Amino acid sequence: MKKNNINKALVCVFLVTIGFSCFAQQESAIYKEFKKESRKSILPDFSYAGYHYGEQPIPDITRNVIDVTQHGIKANSMKDQTKEVQKLIDKVGTEGGGVLYFPKGVYYFNMNPREKQFLQINHSNIVLRGENNSINGTVFFDGNPLTQDDISPWLSPALIQTGSKLQNTASFWGIDYPKNAVNHSEVISTKAGSVNGEIQEAQVLTQFTKNAKKGDKTLWLKSTAQLAANDYILLGLYNSDDAGTLIKSIISPVEEFYDFEASAKSAGPSRAPSYQWLVQIESVSKNSITLKQPLRRDFDLKYQPVLAKAEMLGEIGVENIYIKSAWAGYYCHHGCEGSDKYQGQEMDYGWNAIIFCRVANGWIKNVTLENFTSPVYLLDSRNVTVDGVEFLGFDGHSGVKIYSHACDNLIQNLNFKNNFTHVLSGEGNAYGNVFRNVNYKAVSGKPGLFDFHGFSDRRFSPPAENLFENIKGLNKISGGGAPNNLPHTANFNTWWNIELADFNDKDSELFYSWQSPLKGLVKDNLSHQMYPKSILAGVYQPQFEATLNGNTADTNDQWIYTENFNKGKVYPLSLYDAQLKLRLHKKK
Repeated sequence: MKKNNINKALVCVFLVTIGFSCFAQQESAIYKEFKKESRKSILPDFSYAGYHYGEQPIPDITRNVIDVTQHGIKANSMKDQTKEVQKLIDKVGTEGGGVLYFPKGVYYFNMNPREKQFLQINHSNIVLRGENNSINGTVFFDGNPLTQDDISPWLSPALIQTGSKLQNTASFWGIDYPKNAVNHSEVISTKAGSVNGEIQEAQVLTQFTKNAKKGDKTLWLKSTAQLAANDYILLGLYNSDDAGTLIKSIISPVEEFYDFEASAKSAGPSRAPSYQWLVQIESVSKNSITLKQPLRRDFDLKYQPVLAKAEMLGEIGVENIYIKSAWAGYYCHHGCEGSDKYQGQEMDYGWNAIIFCRVANGWIKNVTLENFTSPVYLLDSRNVTVDGVEFLGFDGHSGVKIYSHACDNLIQNLNFKNNFTHVLSGEGNAYGNVFRNVNYKAVSGKPGLFDFHGFSDRRFSPPAENLFENIKGLNKISGGGAPNNLPHTANFNTWWNIELADFNDKDSELFYSWQSPLKGLVKDNLSHQMYPKSILAGVYQPQFEATLNGNTADTNDQWIYTENFNKGKVYPLSLYDAQLKLRLHKKK
């Protein structure tokens, strides 16, 4: 719906001239409630995101810096150097770590189409550093696709892949069904490829002995014998009745599931461990542990809460590098008309630049990525900071994706000059991640979309409590994902101070679900119900008014909370900064 902006613009010019902002600076009502009592607020606490919980800057490591050209690796040689660099990575890793420094020039990797070779980081304290991230600086060139065609192509490796010895690419990792549950390990075929019904199982170490509430940090356990301070763990809750009471609470207020929503519908009968949170221990006593951060939800004994082992790598960095591929750029989402399934899988998953798998406290900094279909995945990783990344070249599939148990990662200062079907994307038990300071303006002119893909595995649940703030140029919240993995999100994903791109005022609904037309949700303007309990504050577009259920005004009901919708920004301008400052002040 088009706005009448002339008078408003004149008022804005006057206010700016005398030193005032056009946007109301009154503090957001939902933020006031959070400050008053965070445990009762529906607004999540995003302040734990980022490298070392946002409390430390990304380090500039100056010790043990190894110039790779002093070890037989040459720039501009046109020779595949994957094996040579891999040997050096492994050697430095076994010796305790260090910085592998690549002086400016082009380094060639994965150049043999008969071998799928990529750089694997399986030790902590490894940094890959270039001279700078321009095309005239340090360039990593990826010569061939790395598609795994048969099982789980969406987990195909990247040119730079961490944690491959902790977790292979055949299937997801996490807490499995209870041993006495119905076996759900069959292979399922989908349009995007075949799903391996097995899972790489996280070893359950102990069970809870007492209930714990949202906001608690102390957990009472049957045993703490195998636990130590600073360990990473996976906390889990199981559906414990046929009605799926747990999964219904996670995606509240949903009470009934469509037939196609197989993951949600089977969660109760299969006793799925639908809630799984990757978190860190602060301290250990005889019968209890204290977490580094408070619980995001209640842990009730009726859901049989457990604690599982989560081995992680730490202090891994990729910085100051221009990464480019040989991909020719022939792309259609899930394949073009006339292309076979292998061509479609290559278009979606074959050209990946960086996958951080099982990394805690890592970073991707000052990196340029050209011609990748899926440039960055954060998979089962936490407290990773992605800072200062530019995306160039051909349009592709997923820009930056938080995946499986990706928790409390900070993704900031991104500049998109190409389009991805899913620009900023989330799938599975991804909690507490923050996307901020993002500018999207694709050369192709294609619209950019926020995306959520739902469950990702039947043992999991959709992403919850993720923040998008100070983002400009995206124009819809439009989820993807297989129908069996819908709805697109769980609760309390938050959009804060979002300036939407221009969009067609005849198609002004902010939320869209590709599955909705089959159920009449689009016709009835109910697509937002596929994203239950979303929070929108300061979401607007200068030239048009977006609509929600056909309305342009604020809405606050069981399905959604909006504040200052279509009116401009809210205060604080950065929710993440404000919450971090508030937490650190209380910590003193």
